[in-house]
Amino acid sequence: MAYGTKTANVMDIPLSISSVVAPYLSDNNYKHTDVNSVRVLSIANGSLADYDEAHATAPFGAATLVVPTEQTLTLAYNKSMLLRIQRTQMQDIPVSRFSKQVSMQQADQVFVPAHDAYSLAKILASRPVGNVVDITLSTDNLKLKFAQTISKARTGGAKANNSVAWIGYDFADRLTDAINFTGSSEGYKDAKTGYLGKYKGVKCIECPDDYLGDGVYVIVADKHAVVNVKPKMDPKGDGVVVIEKVPSFSGIEIQLRDRGDTFVLSKKVDAVASLEDETSA
Repeated sequence: MAYGTKTANVMDIPLSISSVVAPYLSDNNYKHTDVNSVRVLSIANGSLADYDEAHATAPFGAATLVVPTEQTLTLAYNKSMLLRIQRTQMQDIPVSRFSKQVSMQQADQVFVPAHDAYSLAKILASRPVGNVVDITLSTDNLKLKFAQTISKARTGGAKANNSVAWIGYDFADRLTDAINFTGSSEGYKDAKTGYLGKYKGVKCIECPDDYLGDGVYVIVADKHAVVNVKPKMDPKGDGVVVIEKVPSFSGIEIQLRDRGDTFVLSKKVDAVASLEDETSA
């Protein structure tokens, strides 16, 4: 006896991967509307001198000339994906909105993780060498080292209630175990009643370890130090183009684009710190 097989009309796609960067950062009003680059001006701090009461003509000492320097924020993140689906395949697959589901899966599973890892790498690369706290997981006090990382950023001007700490899953697990964390979601993650809320007030965002890179456990940054440009082309929005008729191909074409960038302002790099393995710091 022969038995038939029915194909379900619901596609089995991976669970959506949410961004760990975009919801917590903004462009801080450094708009890239209609432009590829934004020039940001800044000046260096002056130096103190002893005021000379006895000097009639130059009691202030030598003058320092104020000369603005510039940092150019040029969009460099520009990723794409090109997919084609045979029309016969679309005719024979009873899945509703097949092309839409295909594009959303790529956005969730490929574009979002890649952009997050890129953004965190840019933030990490900006932190000064002096703002790296080293740790040996097997012997060091995790709470103390984490607190020192936050304090490094605060010393550089970061405000605790305006800062974010991205913590790799493994270190987050070790930290919560070390502080006898109760499991309250509004404690640790939202920094309200958990360890960080009581001690530092910094919001914690747990993320995959590979987003941070080898040997990096925590990145702390004041949100005002980071410019996270709103994508000019978003693979979940206007960065998706579906071409219904493709020359020399019997089917549709899906074009996906993600164009934006993340920057750390040069005068605010001291508000970024990291906790890293002693062998890599």
